[in-house]
Amino acid sequence: SEGTVENVRYHRDAAPVPDHKNEDTYFVIDEERLQACALCDGHDGASAAMFAVENIKYYIDSNLERWLQNDCVETNLKQCILLTDGNFFEQRRKYVEEKRRIKVQIPDGMKSYQASQQYPREVARLQELESLISG
Repeated sequence: SEGTVENVRYHRDAAPVPDHKNEDTYFVIDEERLQACALCDGHDGASAAMFAVENIKYYIDSNLERWLQNDCVETNLKQCILLTDGNFFEQRRKYVEEKRRIKVQIPDGMKSYQASQQYPREVARLQELESLISG
């Protein structure tokens, strides 16, 4: 199973009050041959946490039989987490590079409104990239 958890604050009377939109996600694998769970922390958006859950679950689903046969589940789970981390940052690096290439097309010092009028496609893509980078 997988899902999100609600962020809450507790008052003195112990009543939970929703605090802010949740950015964390989790998954649980509870099978006869493997029990695992992960809580993935979303920072400035849920994209990192969602990426981690999707990728880690994919690696586990794709490789579990081989890992079990070779008796190397723990080592491979650690490698899977490191690989997921690296893949996430590699994806972000590509977005940052594209953002840099677009920004050099817009003259330095140009006001935002002017840039949006003279370079509408570039400005729209910069906004998309900013959203992708920040999550």
